[in-house]
Amino acid sequence: QYGSVLPQIKTVRLEENIAEKIARLNRTTTARDMYDLAWIANTPAISKSLDLALIRRLAVLKIWVDTNGMHAGSMAWSPGHEGSTFGAEHWLRVRDKNEFDLEDIGALTVPVPSTSELCDAVRFGFAFLADMDNDEQTLAESNERDRSLAIRLLQDLPDGRLANIGLYWPSYELLRFVFGRLEVPQFGS
Repeated sequence: QYGSVLPQIKTVRLEENIAEKIARLNRTTTARDMYDLAWIANTPAISKSLDLALIRRLAVLKIWVDTNGMHAGSMAWSPGHEGSTFGAEHWLRVRDKNEFDLEDIGALTVPVPSTSELCDAVRFGFAFLADMDNDEQTLAESNERDRSLAIRLLQDLPDGRLANIGLYWPSYELLRFVFGRLEVPQFGS
């Protein structure tokens, strides 16, 4: 169709992008993130190909690091969202229509879905967030004292990107490097 083979483009793995939206929705309700997650949940070709355990793990780690900060080598990420914990029940709640600015969706879709349609799709499609293992439940409390657990889980992410880099508080740049470099699944191959 394009006359030649298109080059591979390094992108953020979809699971990491979804985890970022989950972390943001843990702090505030943005209609565009709710729309994106509802669209993913309602698109079986995508939703069935996702590593749900990785999404949940990344979301918990992102929220923990947002709250507590981290360092690696000369790079530092200061805490950005003090006191943010992750409670699946709270996250999966029916959100009040007053929490949404539906104009935030812009021209993504016409007609704009209702807040109840968005909530239902996200609550159903992301119910797996409530299936946290013991380590994730511990980190979801965002306690500073669990730093060694956070470091271990970061080091155990797929492809061992953080295995031997001297991690002791991650930085935004480091996490962007690590999460952005996870292998991107090739659909249709």
